[in-house]
Amino acid sequence: MPPCQVNWLRHIAGVWQTARSVAAPALLSLLLLGCSGEPVAAPQPSASSAVAGPSPTAAPALTSTPPPSPTAAPTPTATPPPSPTAPPPTATPAPSPTASPSPTVLAQPLRFGYPIGLAGRAPGDGFFIRHGYASENTWYNPGHWHTGEDWYALAGDTAGAEVYAVAAGEVVYVGSNYPGRVVIVAHDGGLFSMYGHLDPAVAVGEGDVVERGQLLGTVLRRGDAVPNHLHFEIRTFLFTDAVNGSTPRYGFRCGPGCAPGPGYWPITAPDHPSDLGWRNPTHVIAGRMFGEPGGLGEVVVPERPPRTSLTLWSAPPGEPQEALDELPLAPGERLRLLEVRAGPEDSRETSAQGYLLWYRVATLDGAEGWVEAAVASPFEMGSDGRPSSVELVLLPSP
Repeated sequence: MPPCQVNWLRHIAGVWQTARSVAAPALLSLLLLGCSGEPVAAPQPSASSAVAGPSPTAAPALTSTPPPSPTAAPTPTATPPPSPTAPPPTATPAPSPTASPSPTVLAQPLRFGYPIGLAGRAPGDGFFIRHGYASENTWYNPGHWHTGEDWYALAGDTAGAEVYAVAAGEVVYVGSNYPGRVVIVAHDGGLFSMYGHLDPAVAVGEGDVVERGQLLGTVLRRGDAVPNHLHFEIRTFLFTDAVNGSTPRYGFRCGPGCAPGPGYWPITAPDHPSDLGWRNPTHVIAGRMFGEPGGLGEVVVPERPPRTSLTLWSAPPGEPQEALDELPLAPGERLRLLEVRAGPEDSRETSAQGYLLWYRVATLDGAEGWVEAAVASPFEMGSDGRPSSVELVLLPSP
């Protein structure tokens, strides 16, 4: 072999040891050609030496994972970037084909709701009506009918609880020392809602237009011996002569031209509070909660339900009733609300037993029936031995 070819072979020995493909013999031929100017036949690889060609001296075998060729593009990672043409995922991924769909509830918006609550919970959850409408508060003002509802926390202090507008309307009064502030809202249909014993830092002013559920303020922390609570009324007047107008019939502290009114009415009076324009607040809220019958929405079991179960009836009171089943109650459980039956707004009853609130509900397993949603409680009793307190078993889901 000519010395030139020997020198060329020594020069490419290192390249030959790392050659991986069958193109290496062709490379060798080109190199030899470059030395002599004459083509020299390159040796052909055998079947067992496809990834390593022969060398003048025995070359070590390549490892099973050879280093990449200097000109080879780097291998992509295990997670390649998304294709430029692939659409981004939607904000709400489609459910799995095997997932069981939840029942669809076509809920109507609530037009009326309860006046007190805690953030993140349904209005009314965690509270009860200690002194109901047209019942007697024997320890505070015996011998008088209560003209509204006193709402108290079931546990702990009521001070600081949030107070909400029960329906859309306009704030027509903010003031007084009840003690605490009083807010009065005028609603369509000639109704007024009144919220007493609020902290002075109210959230609204006169002339403000509010929506149902809008925060009006919080319950006052009082400095007297009376427990903190919300006094709540619904009535058909802002002023009326016999109560708080120019010539009040009785000498209450909140006298002539006092918008909040007395909050009580003598049992010995010839007229019932409803005769003067006060209304049973729970009956008003329930009866006007929805605009149209059917497909109303949902009700929820409060966190501390007063009962562990309810009887499922075939009809509400006033119709032939048959007990269908016993419905266990779990805190936070939701039921479909199909129909509401409430007592008269101008009820003439004079105890908590006069409250009438029934819901027709449907359970997830398909059972339907009527249940009593507000029940009289003996927590407070009138001087005649009848209960004055009311507890709510089911609450409208906002």
